[in-house]
Amino acid sequence: MRKSQASLEFLTTYAWAFLGIMVTIGALYYFGIFNFSKFSPQECIFPSQFECVAFSFVGGVTDQIRFRLVNNAGETVNVKGYTIGNGMPTPLSCSNRNPSTFNGWLSGEERDFTFTGCSDGGFIDNERTEAEISITYCAPATTGCIAGSAVDHTLSGKIKAVVS
Repeated sequence: MRKSQASLEFLTTYAWAFLGIMVTIGALYYFGIFNFSKFSPQECIFPSQFECVAFSFVGGVTDQIRFRLVNNAGETVNVKGYTIGNGMPTPLSCSNRNPSTFNGWLSGEERDFTFTGCSDGGFIDNERTEAEISITYCAPATTGCIAGSAVDHTLSGKIKAVVS
């Protein structure tokens, strides 16, 4: 009789200790102690043809996503369009973008891209979010995109930053 009681008391003591540890870990997780994404760097990733040199997510009244790319494709390109989104259940949406397409974007030249009226998709002030950008372009010298017989190219990039 005494042996089984001692074993049960031993296991009960360790069960309470284990439960206390689990509650402590749960509380730390709830308060964001284990959210290591806030320590990861902000980054702008595009293929080597278009190097990202500057980017920002601006919250508040304007709700903008801005980034600057350099044309490293080695030739002049015409940007026919670009879109933004992300893989969230409620995707990122921006109501406006700078309306002009970029015809005659010279090799080595920097151009600014701007999306305004951004919401949903985790676009919250002082929170980290990401945006996936898709750019469709053609090269007039190699494909004749001005004449309408274009072979369009599409590239994708990703920006991870804190909305400030």
